[in-house]
Amino acid sequence: MTEEPQFAPWGVVSAGFWTHGTQPPAAPGPAGQADAYPLLTPAAAHESTGTRQPPPPPEEYRERVAAITSTFTPPHDPQRLAWAAIQAERLDQEATATYGPAHTHTISIRELRGWIARLQDDPETATHWDLHVIRLQGTTWGMHHTITRASAQRAVRHWTEIPDAATRVALSKQLLGMLIAVSGENSSLSRHVQKLVRRAHSAAAR
Repeated sequence: MTEEPQFAPWGVVSAGFWTHGTQPPAAPGPAGQADAYPLLTPAAAHESTGTRQPPPPPEEYRERVAAITSTFTPPHDPQRLAWAAIQAERLDQEATATYGPAHTHTISIRELRGWIARLQDDPETATHWDLHVIRLQGTTWGMHHTITRASAQRAVRHWTEIPDAATRVALSKQLLGMLIAVSGENSSLSRHVQKLVRRAHSAAAR
């Protein structure tokens, strides 16, 4: 299991919001495969990883966020997840108009949209959301913050779940660019993904 702090979407399996240590919904798959990739190496000593966490959603959003995240609990109902996706999109539009695209409230809602895509068995869309969210988190929190680094590991997990090798290859440049910015080119996770990209290239060429 990862030793990096995990930052889950608002309100998942918790009465609080963004509770340190809350685990996101587990990715389905063969036993032992969910965490079958190296951890990010620690940031350099002179780089602050940060300890702050995103603030809870504003009061007017809390019930709506709780209703959305309630759909994350198994068993996953496709109709409820479709509803959650629509509600999250509406919240995204409202938060963007009210707070702007780089505000922590907006970033957290967009992170929810990525989780919903993953639960809808669409890891490609989830990966796109991950990469988008990480860019925003990097601007707001810093590329070496624990929040950003946890999102980077999630992006890799979702990317590895994309079944089509050609699609993985198409996203690999963005993924590796993000990992280099977050953890460095020689981090264990970056090197591991580079190996997976080479395999994906080979599989796509067949």
